[in-house]
Amino acid sequence: MLQLLKYTIQNIIRKKIILQSVAFLIVPGAFYSCNKNELNLYPETTLTEGLFYNTEAQLIQAVNDSYRQLEKIYDAGGIADIYGELGSDNVYIKAVSGANSWPEDINLHKIRPDNGKLEAAWNAAYNGIFIINNVITHLENTEVEFSTAGLKERLIAEAKSIRALIYYNLVQVWGGVPFPLKVVSAQESYGYLREKKETILSLLVTDLTEAQANLPESYTGTDIGRITKYGAVAILARVYLAQDDDTKAAQALKSIIDSNRYSLDANGDGSINKTDYAYLFQANTKNSKEAIVEVQYLAGQNQVNSTHQAEYAPWDFSFHLPGSTITFRGNGLNTPADDLINEYEADDPRKDISLATGFTDLQTGNFIAYPYTLKFYDPNYLYPGQNVEIIRYADILLLYAELTGEVSYLNQVRNRVGLPAYGEAAYPSADYPTVALAVEHERRVELAFEFHRFFDLVRTGRAVAVLQSKGIDITSGELLFPIPQAVIDTNPEITQNP
Repeated sequence: MLQLLKYTIQNIIRKKIILQSVAFLIVPGAFYSCNKNELNLYPETTLTEGLFYNTEAQLIQAVNDSYRQLEKIYDAGGIADIYGELGSDNVYIKAVSGANSWPEDINLHKIRPDNGKLEAAWNAAYNGIFIINNVITHLENTEVEFSTAGLKERLIAEAKSIRALIYYNLVQVWGGVPFPLKVVSAQESYGYLREKKETILSLLVTDLTEAQANLPESYTGTDIGRITKYGAVAILARVYLAQDDDTKAAQALKSIIDSNRYSLDANGDGSINKTDYAYLFQANTKNSKEAIVEVQYLAGQNQVNSTHQAEYAPWDFSFHLPGSTITFRGNGLNTPADDLINEYEADDPRKDISLATGFTDLQTGNFIAYPYTLKFYDPNYLYPGQNVEIIRYADILLLYAELTGEVSYLNQVRNRVGLPAYGEAAYPSADYPTVALAVEHERRVELAFEFHRFFDLVRTGRAVAVLQSKGIDITSGELLFPIPQAVIDTNPEITQNP
């Protein structure tokens, strides 16, 4: 598993962010009146920006810190979560701690620009971009002689692929956004206004096309978990979809399928069945045979822990995790909606693997009907280290079926969990009479709580109709989130979405 460097790089770069904060990134205190040199008065024995990036090992560590930025994007409250899941019909807010209605407003699409969850997600994305731009700049200009031919180019390709994935999320959620591809000073940042979505996507295609040529097809040892050639291709396929270029997207997806490097046999035991689906979400599963791009978390105190379980667990004083008698009250976000629970077919084992319909109050013995997802279940609830899938093979198969209409790829996913194939008499064709609706249904239950649902509905043009049918008052003009008001307050030249 890829080991992530946490504090050394983080602290070094934090100092540089303070010095070179950007106008589209809200950093408290960044614009206080101060002398730049005063912030650079570090003892010469302290590791600083000027003393780092001077060896191959340090540059590798810096790229490792780029991977930490994926944790911010795909953690609870990150862009992918608040748009793909909280903004969808998969979940709702039953009860939540806190004195604001930010999560409910996102879920009901009554979002104000001053929503704090939007601001936090925006900040996390641009902090990540700043860090990655800094790493790429040092790599491109380093005089370090690398021990392995092509290593420098590989490291740059890894960093650019991660940056592309962050920008992909940004443009899907907000449309045109500021698009720095280098480290900029606070003054320079005011010149970065909203770049057109089409321009950003075009440049992401260039970056990812170049990246895949410099990335290996697989890794070994402690490098497992890094972006591979096919990880870059998978991200590229999503960018093509955002460009409405279904032909190129399908070609990219097919190259992943034809590589034979990935399988629905997630646990690698030679059989494809429902145990593979369960294996994906076990706390100690890392980079399975199905994983294409995955967030790397580490269990234990002072490690890179995930926050999904704590955020999505019921906000109830009597809640406890399965098999535990210890109260573990969560923050009540992303409660599975009854509509999603009912979407699972009667014999679909993914339902019980993916969610619980409630829990038992250990004091009263009463069952409390408060659903929650099990996909992030980790008995090490204080310091969980379960990886989170960003792109996995089932996702690729279903996207390819959606684009081509070839149901055999859809049926591979259904066969794994023992469900009748599309086209068979036992398939619920009355509910899903077309391939498009069949794929939409399959993606919803297969990928539930994996931050795909609202992205899918927007991509297929179904978001407004589906959410309106479930009582959510949304229009086509509200498919993009508002730019955080604090961003516009910092730089009034940045325009708001309609």
